[in-house]
Amino acid sequence: MSRTKSFFAAAVVGCLSLAGVALADAPVTDSQITDRVVGKLSVDDPAIVKRVQVSTKDGVVTLSGRANTGSEAAKALRDVSSVSGVVKVQNHLQLQQ
Repeated sequence: MSRTKSFFAAAVVGCLSLAGVALADAPVTDSQITDRVVGKLSVDDPAIVKRVQVSTKDGVVTLSGRANTGSEAAKALRDVSSVSGVVKVQNHLQLQQ
């Protein structure tokens, strides 16, 4: 690879790295938080996503719907709390009877 191509490649990588840092520091939107929460829940327990609704307002995530067991609800709450950007979790889950 010529010197010019090597320099150009290094410059591109450097710019992408700086862009990644800038994106990482950007505030997370409520929509992004909701998407991340749904993604996290669906990876850990795909069935619960069909029974639980997720909404986010100012970083506060509200879960509503039904959980089969108390441990399933607790796991969902732990999952949501671990998502970046979540400020607080409001639990409106009901246990399936």
